[in-house]
Amino acid sequence: MKLRFLILSILIISSMISCNKSDNSEFTDTPVIEAYLKPGENPVVKIRRQIPFSSVVSYSSDSLNNLDVRIISNNISTRLICVGDTEYIGKSLIIKEGERYDLSFLFNGKTVYAYTNVPSRPTNFAESVKSISLQKTDSTSGPQQMGSMPDPVALTWDNSDGSYYIVVIENMATTLIPIRSFGSREPPGNRFRKAPTTASGLTLMPMEFQYFGKHRLILYHVLPDYAALYNQQESSSLNLTNPSTSIINGYGIFTGLNADTLYIDVLQSTL
Repeated sequence: MKLRFLILSILIISSMISCNKSDNSEFTDTPVIEAYLKPGENPVVKIRRQIPFSSVVSYSSDSLNNLDVRIISNNISTRLICVGDTEYIGKSLIIKEGERYDLSFLFNGKTVYAYTNVPSRPTNFAESVKSISLQKTDSTSGPQQMGSMPDPVALTWDNSDGSYYIVVIENMATTLIPIRSFGSREPPGNRFRKAPTTASGLTLMPMEFQYFGKHRLILYHVLPDYAALYNQQESSSLNLTNPSTSIINGYGIFTGLNADTLYIDVLQSTL
């Protein structure tokens, strides 16, 4: 399962860094890290250079495809292998729930360091219904009448410690069938997400669904740095800051997450 919903692309991180460096005479070649550690998978770490406003800057001689990138867990050091395009994978390491992971490598004469923990899997994730029915509408039929709209879908889970959770809704259909006309607007993608929350549930409004078909409801248990990165996207590019406090001599995101999944069918009403 790909987790690059994220709504959290490296372009956002790169913009964040470059905006903080308004004076390019003080530019320091510092790496930008992107890694989301998921239980049962090999760690994947993407390392990029930040993008300054000016082209008159000096970069270090380090090759991003030839770094000695290591992750330490339980006193065991695993060297990650570059598979191309500045992406490193720890093929002999399987991420586990509840474990701590320390990342380190040398770049521009400095040791880049980061750490994270993998949170627990969500518990008692439940939905109020398994399916909802919506009318297919277009520019001539007008919107569905509110009286015929199904009730909101209630999602609940345990959260006694006030952890952060994010829900991602993903349509699984190969061919997307729109519920309503998008007119001249570009059709939306097959997924949307809800803002990070420390609550133990939320509701999905029927009109939030854009397409018919089976949807995955993915509940991610995330750490505060991940929630901060989401919130940064709502900020001005003039006041963005590095969300992760665990990264030394680098920028970006190095975080763990864990997930559980439910399914809901969005059916076309026959009325």
